[in-house]
Amino acid sequence: MSAGKLGSLKRVGAKALLLILNVALLVSYRRLTQRFSERMRHLPSFAAPATFTEKIHWRKIFDDDPRFAIVLDKLKAKEFVRDRLPWLLVPAVLWRGDDPREIPFDELTIPYIVKCNHGCNMNAVVPDPATADRDAIIAEMSRHLAETYGSRKLERGYAHIKPQVFVETLIGRDQGYQPVDYKFNVIAGRVAFVVVTSFRSTVRKTALFDRDWRRLAVVQGGIDASLEIARPQSFSRMVEAAEILGGEFDMMRVDFYEDGGEPVFGEFTIYPRSGLQQFDPPAFDRELGARWDIAASGYLSRPSSRFARRYRAVLVAAGRI
Repeated sequence: MSAGKLGSLKRVGAKALLLILNVALLVSYRRLTQRFSERMRHLPSFAAPATFTEKIHWRKIFDDDPRFAIVLDKLKAKEFVRDRLPWLLVPAVLWRGDDPREIPFDELTIPYIVKCNHGCNMNAVVPDPATADRDAIIAEMSRHLAETYGSRKLERGYAHIKPQVFVETLIGRDQGYQPVDYKFNVIAGRVAFVVVTSFRSTVRKTALFDRDWRRLAVVQGGIDASLEIARPQSFSRMVEAAEILGGEFDMMRVDFYEDGGEPVFGEFTIYPRSGLQQFDPPAFDRELGARWDIAASGYLSRPSSRFARRYRAVLVAAGRI
């Protein structure tokens, strides 16, 4: 048998193995499969992902990189950033602890925000310390501390974080303490796209831009994409910072604010919107997926198990990485 025919047979065999593995994953991760199918209107390929959204789900299932727990921890992430970019502004921590009843409210005289470090949307904004509802804040933070964030969506990186509560300086005074959020999606060390989000009261508007602040003709399903906004003064430095911080990973989202014309670090996200973005046009999802090389992930670049090594070999043989 010629080498060409043998190689062709290997590819066919590898693709068949990936199909079998994908069926097993669809069944084993029924909740992920159901949520993805309902939102995206097609079955996902978990075993051999091609789109950006499929690769986020692949990361959930396979890649439990220990670095994820560092960058997802809102306290440890600050040190991660300071070690790499001493010039980048990082909101100061005014207090941290394990028990929200110990928050020193009487000592907090400037606008602040109370957060938990082990998840998202665990915040209490206090623009006026004199009117802080202390009992409500303590109750809310106590409830969050008892949560295992991300478990239902299989966002495993959060499970390794020791929950704490902390108080951070509040930024965005000139924006009514609702600063515009600049979300930089970095793939293979380069900003692929930027999601800009603005909240005014309960109204949320967004816009998508490329690395050079050119507006993209792309929307995310169900989200108002009519935001009109000028290029931020510190945009070029945001790009620089995002690519330095995100460049250590195969894909990373790095969020910033701008305060007084200076970039301010916000947070890291390794599962953007939990992999359920409905990009319109859908081709954008495929384009981003083509840029993201999962072979550079911690799981495949440093395979630590026999299965991981064999799985990588099958992906290579099938031409999927």
